[in-house]
Amino acid sequence: MNVIIGAGISGLSAGQALQGDFVILEKSAAAGGLSGQYRAGGFAFDYGGHYFHFQDKPEIRRHVEAFRAFRGFRRNSKVFLQRRFIPYSLQYHLAGLPARQRHPILAEILAGAGGPPGQDLERFLLAHFGPTLVRLFFAPYLEKFYGRPLTAMIAGMDKGSIPIPRKEDVLAGALRRRSCAEGYNPVFYYPSGALQAFIDDYSRPLAGRIRCQEEVLAIEPARKQVITRTGSYRYDSLISTMPLKQLLGIMAPPPPFPRQRLRHLSTLVVNAVLARRRRRFHWLYLPEAHFPFYRVGYYPAAGTVSVYLEKTIAADPPLDSRQARREALSTLRETGMIAGAEELLFLDLKRIPVSYIVFDSDWPRLVPAALAYLRSRDIHSIGRYGSWNYTSMADDIRQARETAGRLNGA
Repeated sequence: MNVIIGAGISGLSAGQALQGDFVILEKSAAAGGLSGQYRAGGFAFDYGGHYFHFQDKPEIRRHVEAFRAFRGFRRNSKVFLQRRFIPYSLQYHLAGLPARQRHPILAEILAGAGGPPGQDLERFLLAHFGPTLVRLFFAPYLEKFYGRPLTAMIAGMDKGSIPIPRKEDVLAGALRRRSCAEGYNPVFYYPSGALQAFIDDYSRPLAGRIRCQEEVLAIEPARKQVITRTGSYRYDSLISTMPLKQLLGIMAPPPPFPRQRLRHLSTLVVNAVLARRRRRFHWLYLPEAHFPFYRVGYYPAAGTVSVYLEKTIAADPPLDSRQARREALSTLRETGMIAGAEELLFLDLKRIPVSYIVFDSDWPRLVPAALAYLRSRDIHSIGRYGSWNYTSMADDIRQARETAGRLNGA
């Protein structure tokens, strides 16, 4: 008997591949987790911008498309800076900046930027992009996003989402306006009929295995037992998709890891319905300090024009819907997504308690050791939050299937 904790994308994917007797324990009333949708005001909303990226993962694309068709979108994302819409990534579209900024940025990158890369994120960025672009974009955006100085995070924390500039492309983008799609998501995918329709199809073969509203309260590795609000389950192997920090906190006896040093971000997602679509980008990065949000975007589902605005918040502050509405109206107006308040038809707030992992100096020392410790006790902590990492949904599906495959072999 195996036990899977969580019926989000990782838990469901593990269940798709796992053989033998197993059960999936889900604390919510339905499967999906952050990969599903919720309803408010008669509308369906995602939990922020969650898309599929299948770059270098054709087998994962074939796997999910066996359940529902997916539509591909060539990424059209922008940076909104100095009231200009500049294609992302900024370093490849310098022609969108005024000459007084474009020229020093170009000179610094072509000259090899700011010296050898160091151990922290600030020195990494200075080494590859130079001080002008770091001051203009990277520092204000990333410090707004992470809520801490760049020196407090390790180099490589982006896991490839910050492309190191190719000098020939930087030069070409500075000389003329062009479109250059790079990074891990130049094309992204979204299921037809929206995310919840895919989750419903994806979870249907596992319906008899999923036990909803079954929150896990404690885990006793020595007895190989999971304790829930309604009872207990014995397991041979345990697959957990709950946040690693939470998992370590419910184990008895407590494992020898200072889990309070595992740091993360919490996100407020402001979901809104608009009267019409005035902009054609998919999402917009907002580095300037007067914007409370770091990103705003359109959901790709057809029909209702729905958007999301995201900002980093403390873990558990009270949510102020009036303030959120004022901030959303101001942001949507300034970016030209609405002409006036009458075009904002509906607004809803959703707090994501654990949204992104913080890669600080404690991460490489604590996370790999904690995961190895758990595996030695037949506990496999997977997914973005279970492995305490920066991953896409396709990464999570692949990891879940590989974990299940190892357990099948054992």
